[in-house]
Formats: sequence, C-alpha cells, structure tokens
Amino acid sequence: MRVHLVQKHCQDTDLRSWVDAALARGATAVFFPELAATGAVYESRRLPSLTELTEPLADVDPALTIYFGAAVPENDRVTNCYLAWRGGKEIGRYTKINLFPGMNEDKVYEPGRDVGRIDFGSKTAGVAICYDLRFPDLWPPLADGVERIFLPAAWPRIRIHDWQRLIVERARATETPVIGINAVGDDGTNRFGGSTMVVDTAGEIVAQADTDTVGVLEIDLA
Repeated sequence: MRVHLVQKHCQDTDLRSWVDAALARGATAVFFPELAATGAVYESRRLPSLTELTEPLADVDPALTIYFGAAVPENDRVTNCYLAWRGGKEIGRYTKINLFPGMNEDKVYEPGRDVGRIDFGSKTAGVAICYDLRFPDLWPPLADGVERIFLPAAWPRIRIHDWQRLIVERARATETPVIGINAVGDDGTNRFGGSTMVVDTAGEIVAQADTDTVGVLEIDLA
C-alpha cells in the first residue's frame, strides 16, 4: 500500500488539497496529524460539527482511506478524536485517553477509555494520540495483535527530542513499528516540531521528515 504521511502546518485545516494529491500519486491511505481538521483547541468555543468538517471529503474516491484528527463536539461534550474516513463515511475512531494539561486538554475534552484500533487495509492497526506516547503502560495492550501503530500528534518543537526518543523506545519495547505524524508551524500559542517518522521493530528510524518543513513522507506498507 502506498501511504502518504502529511506533515502540515498546524493552522492549515484544508485536508482536501492533500487528499487530491495523494489520489494523484496512487496512494491508498493518507494520514494527517492530531487535530488536523480543526487546529488545537485551548478553550471552550463553538466548533464545527463532524458533518461540517467532512463535507469537503464527501465525494472522495473510496479507493483512498483518509485518517485525520479533529476536535469533535457531540452531545454537550468535545472529544479529541482520530478518525478513519472512506467513501464519505466514518469507518473507525479513536478517542484520546491521556489529555495533556499543559495545553488545557483536560479542561476542553472528555477522555476516551478504549485502546485505539483502526482498520488499515485488510488488517487492524493500533492508534494512539500525542501525549499517549508518554504512558508506557498503554503500549503493550496497544501493540497486542497489530502489525503497526500510528501516532498522530501536535507535539511542540520545544520537546521534540522527547518525541523522537520515545517513539524509538516504544517501537523497540513492543517490537512493533510506530509511525508518528506530527504538525509544524506556530499557532500563536505553540510551535510544533514536525519530525514525522517511521520506526521499525528494532527501534531503527527508516524514514523521517525535518522539524519545520510542510510536506509528505510517501512510504509503502504491506
């Protein structure tokens, strides 16, 4: 499977242009960072519904599966979700369990409870979001029965060395490849540190973007 990992600016919430580029390149999956469709949310405010967010994706060729993060308002609560979207429909969702107080997430979002699972091709992959990386006890059950783990994030540049180190540690400890997709740019509150990366079961980095550049890592996964 040809896969696009999109390292985009934190304030660019237009997914469609990246989706069209992935289709043009023959990709079958495109992965965006955490909160890619809404940007980071630091305080309670009116948010677009999931229907509004996904309207631009309604007519995308179902040959492509789109994975993206969003702040999703539902039933008087807001969750930090990572969604799988294909053929104009949601086919999977993970809700972030560990909320980061340093970005007010514990005040804005309701936490998830279930270990992350999403369909990836004909298989199931693990999925965690950003701050989940710092909780080692989450990772053995996350890795159980999956061939790889996807880690979308909005990880600040100031702590990017922790991002790089911990992804390697988690991949090595679980003997499971970890694919981290991070944002870049400054939203006026945080500057994000990119370093979208693919790490194998031995903890070796097999592909990595830099800390500042908007772009795509194109990889092939079985």
